[in-house]
Amino acid sequence: MKKRAFTLIELLVVIAIIALLVGILLPALGKARQSARQLKDQTQVRGIVQSMVVWANGNGGTYPLPSRVDSGNPSTTVTGKTGRQLDTCGNVLSLMIFNGNISPELCISPAESNTAAIAKKDDYEYTAPTAMPNAQWDAKFRGTPQDNQAGVGAGAGPGNNSYAPLLYFGKRAARWADTYSTTEAVFGNRGPEYAANDQGTYPNSGRWTLTTTAFGQQSNTLLIHGGRSTWEGNIGYNDGHVGFETKPNPEGVTYNRSGTVTPKAVADNFFVIETDDEQYVNDTSTGNLKGLNAYLRPVSEVQAAASGGSTVANNVTGVTIWKD
Repeated sequence: MKKRAFTLIELLVVIAIIALLVGILLPALGKARQSARQLKDQTQVRGIVQSMVVWANGNGGTYPLPSRVDSGNPSTTVTGKTGRQLDTCGNVLSLMIFNGNISPELCISPAESNTAAIAKKDDYEYTAPTAMPNAQWDAKFRGTPQDNQAGVGAGAGPGNNSYAPLLYFGKRAARWADTYSTTEAVFGNRGPEYAANDQGTYPNSGRWTLTTTAFGQQSNTLLIHGGRSTWEGNIGYNDGHVGFETKPNPEGVTYNRSGTVTPKAVADNFFVIETDDEQYVNDTSTGNLKGLNAYLRPVSEVQAAASGGSTVANNVTGVTIWKD
């Protein structure tokens, strides 16, 4: 029997069907991958927050701060920095890595969008770190690409961390502890810029507008989980739970505005220091140290008076944060 071959029309029909199926399946596969990255990222944020809680259980209820660990022997530093000057985001995470609470891999989000500036540290020094031989962390671990310490200059390499902790200075230091609060955000995905210098008052519409800077509408952080114009991300809270938030000021996280206003309590933006906050108005601190509201940014440098005695004293005068 003579075999019948495909006609050109039949072949074109098959190709058209395959193309149609690919067009239908690819978006679904993309969403599945995105969902998988978001869930894995959520697991990592939860792992870090829970490790902070474990640390607090053995350290008077307080989350890790290098200044507390190094307070009895400030000579361990060879960088000329002591006390609160040590409390950068990189050192905080490195302290937990060195002591086995977390791993360097956990600090890199599976959804990281700025891979040119953020990369896993493969050569972490778990014993006798060369930057600070007697210290309890590897000071070469970089919390941001602009870290400048331990003989590693700013711009000398990528950052080794994707996330942002609560700014644990001033009045906010009270929240850098195991308070069990369901609404106190302490760690999560970093975010874009919504107000000049991250400071502003609650918008009448309730919707924050991204700035037109490279840190706002062009921010790499928008692509971690959200879209080009919206931020979404995983945020860990002081009771240990992690929520996937679809906007920077979720309804459950609030602050009280000063004066006689309605409503009094409004949604708190994770990436803005609201200047109409009652705590901000009554705070004598300066710059980004003011207030008690949620404010999550990775700190690359701490400006503080050198302290040879009580290194945990809050003698911080300012901090440098990193944004992308």
